[in-house]
Amino acid sequence: MEYSKLGQLFSLGYQGEIPPVDFLNLIQKYQIGGVILFSANIKTKEQIKESIKLLQDKVETPLFVMIDQEGGRVNRITENFPIFPANLFYGEKKDKEGVLQAYSLTAKELKKLGINVNLGPVVDVLTNSSNIVIGDRSFGSDPELVAELSKIAIQAIRNEGVLACAKHFPGIGDISDDPHSSLPFNRNSRERFEKIDLPPFKAAIAGDVAFIMSTHVVSTSLDEAFPATLSQKICSDVLRKELNFKGVLISDDMQMKGIRTNFSLEDACYRAFEAGHDMILISENLEEQSKVIEQFERKLRDKDLSLSRLSEAIDRIMVLKRKIRS
Repeated sequence: MEYSKLGQLFSLGYQGEIPPVDFLNLIQKYQIGGVILFSANIKTKEQIKESIKLLQDKVETPLFVMIDQEGGRVNRITENFPIFPANLFYGEKKDKEGVLQAYSLTAKELKKLGINVNLGPVVDVLTNSSNIVIGDRSFGSDPELVAELSKIAIQAIRNEGVLACAKHFPGIGDISDDPHSSLPFNRNSRERFEKIDLPPFKAAIAGDVAFIMSTHVVSTSLDEAFPATLSQKICSDVLRKELNFKGVLISDDMQMKGIRTNFSLEDACYRAFEAGHDMILISENLEEQSKVIEQFERKLRDKDLSLSRLSEAIDRIMVLKRKIRS
């Protein structure tokens, strides 16, 4: 049973508009848990539906089909699809109704295509004006307002039968460097995290958010040694025990340079699982994706992989999958 469920831990991306045969075979062989769509995978609405059907036909348990459709500058679907302003537009106006409408209509249209997870909203509190990673993706610099608008966005997505994801835990609104290209450090105090960064995540959890995404940033007051992605202190102790998050914790893309230039991909993915992640996101490269999964298989076969940790992750994933089927 453990072997048959191992693939549920992974969300994978692929190259091109139509899923390649080798990728479809990987999905089928391991009964993968999710796929993520990027702009390069998308041409028309009909093509998206066709691609998703090809993918879903390979699995017994429906895939999470994920996308970043945030509004503003982060939209994977741009043709014949409603595009809304960035979160900051609504935050500056304190426009609750605008947030509700934007996220509701986006989710409604995603569901028509077969996409069941929107990897949003961004709930980071923007306190550094030079932060180009987040910038206008944030609702603003006021933690209470960000928390309130984030909760509205999450509710709007869920009301349309799509799952939402609050990101990027434990908060990266104050960094200057970009984890896509390096490993940033956040040296703010634990007290500042409590006051500024964590309130929107607490609101998201109170709003029953399905997913939370972690980040490849070292927050030294929470864990001086590891980025959040690899940190048991942050993922298990803070998020699970202190904030009582019971949904699915998913990593950000493990192929970002913030991880790749400091850790081997296979080891980093396994460390992320051990730290408390339920799903590991690997955006591309079939060979690398296969090697990571094979390492998990070896760990399981050699009894190095914790069966209780695996069972815990699978249980959380299955709770959400029952929601998308109901």
